[in-house]
Amino acid sequence: MARSTIKDVAREAGVSVGSVSRVLNGLPVSPRLRQKVEEARSLLQYEPNSLARSMRTNSTGAVGFFVPDVANPLYGAIINSLDRRLNARGLMLLLASGRGRMARDVVAEFRRRQVDGLIFVPDSEDDADLMHDLERFSAPTVIQSVEFPSRFYGVRVGYRDGTRQAVDYLLDLGHRRIALLTPLPHLWPGRERQAGYREAFRQHDLTVDDDLIRPLAIGRDPLPDLKAVMQGPDRATALILPGSHILALALQQAREHGLSIPHDLSIISIGDNDWVATYAPAITTLRWPVETLVDALVDLLINQMDDRSLRPVQVIVPTELVLRDSCGPVPSTDGRAC
Repeated sequence: MARSTIKDVAREAGVSVGSVSRVLNGLPVSPRLRQKVEEARSLLQYEPNSLARSMRTNSTGAVGFFVPDVANPLYGAIINSLDRRLNARGLMLLLASGRGRMARDVVAEFRRRQVDGLIFVPDSEDDADLMHDLERFSAPTVIQSVEFPSRFYGVRVGYRDGTRQAVDYLLDLGHRRIALLTPLPHLWPGRERQAGYREAFRQHDLTVDDDLIRPLAIGRDPLPDLKAVMQGPDRATALILPGSHILALALQQAREHGLSIPHDLSIISIGDNDWVATYAPAITTLRWPVETLVDALVDLLINQMDDRSLRPVQVIVPTELVLRDSCGPVPSTDGRAC
């Protein structure tokens, strides 16, 4: 069966091709005309040619979204929310992931596809070539999760204040051996978390044991670092951990070494999800509202689409400490909580 055309829809509806075009492009028409065209379109199973439409309107109706690791549950929540927000505006989300050189290849591919906008989560702040490619990108662009030059629109999470809150809470519970596993300081999350950690100790007039701060390179196995801080007479009595994978490894290590949570070991997770909230004991969490983050990303993108002359804006999304059941007073030397 031959593919239906706009002329077929017009003939079936008994209207002109121009009237069909007005309906398909969302222009004002009478309710009766819209109904006749939609009924004819449905009967003929007609779908407009997206390539031809993009040539006429100079718009593909697509927004590219790049993340370093699509398997990360935190990105999954953002992707779902972002897809809903963009669909509500008639835009389709195109997703890509990767690291290193692949990031530049994705930028080039999105440029070839002529997306209407780009939301990008780099895995490095040191790639000058990538930043140059993003600066030259022809469509509105928003950078997420890294510290970027002021010429970019961007959205970041307030990791420093959140980590300071978490460390303050643990210090007030009597903990002094608090381990922080975090990305390397060449990235905004790692740099800001370390800064918040040190600020909290400084405000309590306490000295930081640098051996308890464990920067992790992307792709590095975190298990040796967990073992280093969870074993021995000077082990950590509290952990602040990024992401579900490292949290799961820490819980496994605690079970293997007979450490009860929170009686022997307190844990705070950075990032929230369903299993963290329903685990027994439920894990105290540093989280940021995904909807607030996505609202900021979409608003910055749409504002650029509406007016490319606007000056770049950078938004910080606040974090909150959600208290659950995984933290308790520091254990005494005889193994009992103080």
